[in-house]
Amino acid sequence: MIYDVTMPIHQDMQVYKNKEEKKPKISYHLQTTPHAISETNVFLPMHTGTHMDFPRHMDANGQTSTGFDATTFLNKNVIVLECLDAKDRLELKHIEGVSFQKGDAVFFKTRNSFENAFNPEFIYVSLELAKKLAESQLLAVGIDALGIERNDVMHQTHLTLMNQGIYIIEGLRLKDVPQG
Repeated sequence: MIYDVTMPIHQDMQVYKNKEEKKPKISYHLQTTPHAISETNVFLPMHTGTHMDFPRHMDANGQTSTGFDATTFLNKNVIVLECLDAKDRLELKHIEGVSFQKGDAVFFKTRNSFENAFNPEFIYVSLELAKKLAESQLLAVGIDALGIERNDVMHQTHLTLMNQGIYIIEGLRLKDVPQG
């Protein structure tokens, strides 16, 4: 089964911390002479909607999206873990009994998937969980929030995963995706 787990992009969409400068700007221009010519312009911050954080996000010398091979994710095992009981953050207990294989992608489904507006109290990945996930040689860790951590000025969760070469995917929409 194939699921679209991306957030629709529009001018009034949910953005991180409801910051106006993070919203996409879409403009439409119609020229009528000498004949009808239309043009649409889009300004789209790199962290709009469902997105992947590249190491450059946290490291001035880190990899950027330039040259990234999108086939990296083709035919990879994606594990969706339903964690609707998470109250504040995802913790070690949310992966108890789950075995990961090298190269798996793990997506966390929380109450975030059911919210259409930015919630400053979104569910995030705890540092302890990030450390455990970093040991698993995963390809990616994804979450249905616009951030994988909340209120950590040192961005330890990002760095813990990125330092192990694990891609971070934020803003997933997992509402209709079953566990498994």
